[in-house]
Formats: sequence, C-alpha cells, structure tokens
Amino acid sequence: MRLVALAALALACTPARARRPADPRALQGVTLALPPPVDTRTTPGIGCGMVSQDLAARAHKLLVAAFSDAGAKETLAEHAPWTLNVALREAGMGLENARFRRTDKPVQDMPEDAPSLAEPRASLFNSGNDNAAVMLEATLLHEGRVVWRSTVTGHARSAPCIEAVDKVREALADAVDEVRDRVITQISAAREPRP
Repeated sequence: MRLVALAALALACTPARARRPADPRALQGVTLALPPPVDTRTTPGIGCGMVSQDLAARAHKLLVAAFSDAGAKETLAEHAPWTLNVALREAGMGLENARFRRTDKPVQDMPEDAPSLAEPRASLFNSGNDNAAVMLEATLLHEGRVVWRSTVTGHARSAPCIEAVDKVREALADAVDEVRDRVITQISAAREPRP
C-alpha cells in the first residue's frame, strides 16, 4: 500500500515545461521602456489556500530577462521609443472552475447557512484544478501611440493543488514568453521598410 501511495505522489508531480528561447538578435537596437507591471487582481490568493503577493515583481523580472534575451535595451524612462505596459489580471489554480458546468445540478433541500450555488467550487478530487493560469494584459506603445493591446494567458499543467505556487510561477513565465513573442512580431513588422 505504501508503494502505491509513493507511486501516486510521484505521478502527481508534473515536471516544469521548458521556456521558449528567444532569438538574441530579434530586438537588437530597440530601446524598450518596461515599467513595473500593475497587479490588478482582486486578491493575492491563487487557490488551494495559497497566496502569492509577489507575482507582479516576478513578472517584471521575467519581462526584463525575456526582452534582454531578445536583444532589446530596457529602460525605466518614460520617453523611450517603445513602451510595454503590463497588468497582472488573474493568477491561480483552476480558473476554469469559475464558469457554470453542465453537470451542476441544484440541490433540493439546502440548509440556510449553505454556500450559494452560484459560487464556483473546487475539489481536490476533480480534474478542474489541473491547470494553473496567469492572465496578463499587455499594451505596446510606439512614440506614445498604442500599436498593440492584448490579453495573454499562460498555462502550466499540474496535479490538483500540488506545487500551487511553483505552477502559478510557471504559468507566469509562459505568459511572459507569449507577450515577448507577440511584441517581437509587432516591433519587427513596424521596423520593416514599407514599399
């Protein structure tokens, strides 16, 4: 029995996905202002009874590293040719539990102090917790004019409520890599000579 429990625990740990590499010359010669991201989450809770208050600071470090790896020169100055503003919108384990599921059925006789059926529920035993997700809202400006705005979601696979903080950080890194890739596309398109 003990061997079965150890095997189940070993299978529950999902290895971290490798980060996507960037072309070190993709943004060579580009000066990019990267102000610290704004944390607009309603709560620092990430689910599973865990809290992660430093995600915005971690996002800033990851953004600086990601764009540096792509060859950009980062600055905190307000008057750079390119500026990327990022807001941390949501972060947590099993964000998909917030929507109604087809299998949800009303309970006939509910006690007065029971939680509302409209509230999302998560369980250690359902499959809804196997996806850590972080949502970033990114806005790219060129010479003070918005050229791109999008919401990007990073994901990380995990077992329910196992390594919650690490998996949310992995999802954050995935979201940062996606923002970097999209910004590279936008800046590259703007730098191409027009016919």
